[in-house]
Amino acid sequence: MPHVVRPALPRDLDGLPVLEAAADGLFAAHGIGPLPPVTTTADELARAAAVLVVGDPAIGFARMERVDGQAHLEQLAVHPAAGRRGVGTALVEAAATWAAHQGCESVTLCTFADVPFNAPFYARNGFVELTDLGPQLRALRDAERRLGLDALGRHVVMRRGVGPLAVLEDLATGLGSALGDDLLGLYAHGSLVAGDFSPARSDLDLLAVVARPPDDAMLAAVAPVHAALEERHPAWRGRIEVETVARSTVEAYASGPPDGPEGSRTDSIMRISPGEALHLLPATSHRVVTWATVRGSGRALVGPTAAEALPTVSAQTARDALIEHVRDWPTWVEGMTTVGAQSYSVLSLCRAWCALVRGEQLSKRAAADEFASARPEEADLVRWAGDWWYAGGSDDEKGRFEEVRAFVVRTSRAVLDSTAGVEA
Repeated sequence: MPHVVRPALPRDLDGLPVLEAAADGLFAAHGIGPLPPVTTTADELARAAAVLVVGDPAIGFARMERVDGQAHLEQLAVHPAAGRRGVGTALVEAAATWAAHQGCESVTLCTFADVPFNAPFYARNGFVELTDLGPQLRALRDAERRLGLDALGRHVVMRRGVGPLAVLEDLATGLGSALGDDLLGLYAHGSLVAGDFSPARSDLDLLAVVARPPDDAMLAAVAPVHAALEERHPAWRGRIEVETVARSTVEAYASGPPDGPEGSRTDSIMRISPGEALHLLPATSHRVVTWATVRGSGRALVGPTAAEALPTVSAQTARDALIEHVRDWPTWVEGMTTVGAQSYSVLSLCRAWCALVRGEQLSKRAAADEFASARPEEADLVRWAGDWWYAGGSDDEKGRFEEVRAFVVRTSRAVLDSTAGVEA
């Protein structure tokens, strides 16, 4: 059964220095010591950036600080009686998740290089040695030397990437290896590029452009890449969306739906997204919205610029596809039962309204502000959605489904009415 890691409560703090002292006793068995006495206090822990614990009473804890603008694992301690049960690993992963949700790109730590439950343990959990230290990390190492720790054993600084850049780098490397020459380009888009990315909430949106339509063999080749990515970056599990499309498929839809009834073209695309396992699905004109957006503003991770990798999508084709999205939202919203999905629905309709009615391509956050200003009668619900999404709303919060559903229906109709005279 996995260990539950939780934020420390005030009543936990008094016992943590005692736990730390007990954990330090393990070093003697490896010929290291005596260590300087533990000077940590409950008051000091209360001022930490975060303290995460396992157990009640605690059998392990991780103390997090901010160093050089990144997360720093200042202390990881597991009671000897609870050793070799996965408590330390659970705390490391929780620390990485905390750091990612705080918008940090990495977690650093200082540790003994040759003690099995120090540097080798962290290396197994994704940390690598860091030699290019920022000023605050250098100051920490100087303080350790003054305490005499270096005289007891070689010390190293280690780092683990936990933020979007680390995820994107690993994904690009993995897909490049799995797809080889089939991968023409990989592009980030969505909120990370638009500038309203919420580290604790937003998904990572990517488009992979390939040389041929995805098939079962391609799916089998990339499935291990996504499995490994979730294993290495648990904070991003269920928050990565990758659509894979052949350049020829985009070309076929670039000037409007291919000849014949919708769905008559047999090209497949491949997608993994929140709540949706990696799978193949038919290409449809709905996807043109994403392809056009990526061509206009996608950030290249592999290959040439998005404008070079993707054919031009006509403005009318992209507009028609977005109108179809708006037309379908009253159906989609019926399944939006969670508070997060409801917030997303409101913000998405605001963005579509700005694009189709005002002719402004805005981020969701900026679009919500614009919409609320233009339609003050809707401002309360729009600001609720924005506050929940960008200000750390709780998943346990009660949603506003009936209001959201009515808003989606109302706004969808307003957008469709305003565009009725200009649809192709």
